[in-house]
Amino acid sequence: MAQLILKFKDIVLKDFDLAGDSKTIGREPGNDIVVENLLVSGYHARVDAAGKDYILTDLQSKNGTFVNGEQVTSKKLKNGDQILIGKHLLVFSLDPDEVEEAEKLTEETMFIGVAQGTAETPSQEPETPSLASTAISVERPAVLSFMSGGGAEYEITRKLVKLGKGAEADVQIGGFFTPKVAATISRRPTGYHLTPVGRAKIKVNDTQVKGSRRLREFDTIEVGPVKLQFYYKG
Repeated sequence: MAQLILKFKDIVLKDFDLAGDSKTIGREPGNDIVVENLLVSGYHARVDAAGKDYILTDLQSKNGTFVNGEQVTSKKLKNGDQILIGKHLLVFSLDPDEVEEAEKLTEETMFIGVAQGTAETPSQEPETPSLASTAISVERPAVLSFMSGGGAEYEITRKLVKLGKGAEADVQIGGFFTPKVAATISRRPTGYHLTPVGRAKIKVNDTQVKGSRRLREFDTIEVGPVKLQFYYKG
């Protein structure tokens, strides 16, 4: 099982299992991985499971997220990657069987590429999806419209939008039990993805969301007492 090992000055503080769900990292107690340091934002970063891979995303933190010394906004993690958040280090670790499987998959991919004459050197970044396959989902402006719980229509113009009742939330959601940040909507090459933050219960089309979910046009999102509809403008 994949893990994040939290360290401070080479001292291991705690291990966190990544059991297939999204994990948020930050200073606020609502995070799955709480890092108590003033250099760490309330909701600093998130790790999402994508099949057998794990994707680290910076949640527009004040001081940035670094992997192996390089500042990143989003990055697929590899075994042994060192994530610096504030003054704390999170080491991404796979068990030996997962490492062996990942290496085997890479070898098989390279073998097929050589046979077809399409192999790339290991240092090259994976090819991004073509514009034709993503234009509908990422180039058209998306909108959140309040169906109940009253609020102004919100046009998504940023790469990351926060929903909640805190001052840091872009879309204000009322309700006594609503967290400061209940969920985020991130714009990715494959479209707009909704991810609950911490233990917030978020529903899409009456089904509770566990982990990250790609939104489709006219999906209904429930956050606390509020119901929103997601659609593309125009």
